[in-house]
Amino acid sequence: QNIKKRVSEDPNGMSQKNRERLGQFKDWENVVHLVTLPDVLMDKANTAGPSRTGALLAMHAAAIAILLCCPVRAKNLAGLDLDRHVILHRSGTHSTYSIRIEGAEVKNGEPIEVELNSSHSKLLRRYITQYRPLVSKAQGTALFPKESDGKPRSAGNLGQTLMAVIQRETGLIVNAHLFRHFAAFLYLRERPGEFETARRLLKHRRLQTTMDFYAELSNQWAHDHYDQVVLSKFGGRRG
Repeated sequence: QNIKKRVSEDPNGMSQKNRERLGQFKDWENVVHLVTLPDVLMDKANTAGPSRTGALLAMHAAAIAILLCCPVRAKNLAGLDLDRHVILHRSGTHSTYSIRIEGAEVKNGEPIEVELNSSHSKLLRRYITQYRPLVSKAQGTALFPKESDGKPRSAGNLGQTLMAVIQRETGLIVNAHLFRHFAAFLYLRERPGEFETARRLLKHRRLQTTMDFYAELSNQWAHDHYDQVVLSKFGGRRG
């Protein structure tokens, strides 16, 4: 497998499958469907009430909300622990959460610390306080526990379940890792060429890694911005 990566025609950058899946988000309605999905799932959980069905809906809502704010790898998402990784900040009646993962636990050794926005913090708090105890009655501190023993779900199990939920609710094919590409896709579409910000967002160690993945996409958006900002002033805008 390592040799194949080295001698392939395109050893660096995004896979063809991920390029195709990102293509779903050229349609802005699909972007809206994915970004609003945590609230949709939490509304369904509230309708289902204090049941296992409601608890699983809320769990998936919380997992997707974290991926949207903090696009971590599937292994880190599944392994989130309430005591070690999830930090609650209180300011009067206002509460927010941060996700903090030490570098030793991350694939490339880069530590992660991201504060969730107020909306997703509120959703996560509802999951933790109201629904997580219904996901598993076993003692434990895993954010996404298994029903049987309360230990963390495997990355494969959580990832497959999230992919199935997203497809069921939106018709989109999105695995957990695609949220990383999705975040860079949305940011670079608005700010073509700002690879350093995208690098920091994804916690890549090297800027070249970010450019290998997204330079091709950003090039087209740079032309689109040029068309809008410059040529349109002279009546030369396409369309």
